[in-house]
Amino acid sequence: MRHWILVSLLALAALLAAPSNARAGEVCNETSFVIEVAKAWRTADGLNVQGWTRLLPGGCTEVGPGPDIDQYLYARSTQAYLGGVREWRGGQPACVDDDDFEIQGVGDCAALGLQERAFRRLSEAERERTVLAELANYGNRAEEAGLQRLLQSAGYEILEIDGYTGRRTRRQIAAFQNDIDTNFDSDRVGLIEALHERALQRNASSGLEVCNATRSTVATAVARATGDGYEARGWWRIEPGGCARPLALRLTDGEVFVHARLLEGTQERLLTATDEIFCVGAGRFTTDRRERCGDTGFQAATFRPTPTVENGSVRMELREEDFGEALR
Repeated sequence: MRHWILVSLLALAALLAAPSNARAGEVCNETSFVIEVAKAWRTADGLNVQGWTRLLPGGCTEVGPGPDIDQYLYARSTQAYLGGVREWRGGQPACVDDDDFEIQGVGDCAALGLQERAFRRLSEAERERTVLAELANYGNRAEEAGLQRLLQSAGYEILEIDGYTGRRTRRQIAAFQNDIDTNFDSDRVGLIEALHERALQRNASSGLEVCNATRSTVATAVARATGDGYEARGWWRIEPGGCARPLALRLTDGEVFVHARLLEGTQERLLTATDEIFCVGAGRFTTDRRERCGDTGFQAATFRPTPTVENGSVRMELREEDFGEALR
């Protein structure tokens, strides 16, 4: 269902009057994820925001206005993946919806039941062509890396995401095709789309979902039992009205703990009812330490257990009253 919010007929008329032959800016996906892209640009009545455009790994498409217009971009992976949704973002707040949408001139996202996301301003060169990438920098291997990651997320035995299709990857592709009784031959797009659908069915509703019901940004980290110990990971930045899925795997009761910070300007308020201690880092981190955090550049933080797990999944909604007084 497409969601339209038109605040000003004058601004709409201005858009319709724009040159019809203006070429939109190109966005290319050099990540190993299927991603969804939204763009925003300024009009006389505020930001115009449009989404979502889906991009397969290795693919490119034209999105939004022509390169002569100042514009912003936000992108996210779909919910098909283990480990939750990844984001490509910046510092410009704008409203988005869950389904395909066009929103014009809206300032208060929560008042209309929308979510706020942080868009990145594009440079002049990026208005012509924006490339979304990962630290691994797959480049022209993105399609193969995306295929491997989808196989892994769909439950097939892929040990490394490297963008090189070896014997193991070919065996797992064959196993998937056998499972669904379909041979895609050279149709890589069809294969990726079928794997994506299988991974969505497997992962979209499993794991931990943390939702922000406050009017401020929340930063959250999670800790999970792993074999004989625990692993803590962070951070997920959740805007007001939004949700994040830090864990996309079937869970059991007592397995997962959450640390959260309510960010109010330069002040922070910590999640209360927390009595489990794990180490956290200042930036994005993963650690299995629970003691002597400072020895390795981490700091100790308190975590709250999640609510009861049902059918391998749990949803945790954070409200204003869940946080203590502002830290001095």
